[in-house]
Amino acid sequence: MSNDILAFKEPIKGGLIRILLRIGDIECEVENDAPDFVDPLEDHPVLTVTPEADLKDVTESFMDGYPLVLNKRKSKEDKIVWNLPGGGIWFDMEMDNVKEVWLTEFSFFIESEKPRYLAYYIRDVEHNIEWLQPDAQSGEIRSLSTFKKKFTPPPVSGKNVYSGSEILKCADMLGRAINKIDMRTQEALVRFNTEKGNLEPLLIGMAEKLGYTVKSLDKEVIKREGEKGRNVSHSISLQ
Repeated sequence: MSNDILAFKEPIKGGLIRILLRIGDIECEVENDAPDFVDPLEDHPVLTVTPEADLKDVTESFMDGYPLVLNKRKSKEDKIVWNLPGGGIWFDMEMDNVKEVWLTEFSFFIESEKPRYLAYYIRDVEHNIEWLQPDAQSGEIRSLSTFKKKFTPPPVSGKNVYSGSEILKCADMLGRAINKIDMRTQEALVRFNTEKGNLEPLLIGMAEKLGYTVKSLDKEVIKREGEKGRNVSHSISLQ
């Protein structure tokens, strides 16, 4: 059982250090194809976490799905927030491989127990990496260092399948966005219709091939721009 309580109590073998991937709120939009008889608030989805790097000796920590629980207090009609019981995933490894883990990004995917009807599109995941080691005097396991990670949608890969109409839609949106780039700043804030995140990897991948960088905006930036009357969701800039 992987959770942060055990991560601070289970002994660490000599010569190894412990890494905790602490996972906080997972904010999602949901697509419900059967709203009359399927309620996402009663769902029991599973979280899959995949590191981008091929991490030596710790792949088994990311092979299984992790059951999620609903955060009733933060969930609203327009969003659902899930939490991972225990708060994280941890593993022990050799010191020489820590840098690889520290720098890698992590992809997150949620699958409903009713995948035929419910699909989740992750908008944000609070997560960070912590380095745990026993205190030299007391032997108590403590967090020595923390590195906050920023959630980014996974890039498009060979596993993604898109229709011709979706590709044309993304090409049209990118074309319009590129025309809005201010040559002085080499950037523009734009609004993309990603169909609840489904098209985001395709947009990011297509932009990269064309020499541009597309990034999701922080919630604070979206709110601030909204107060100015601007409806934006992403930035696009020259590489």
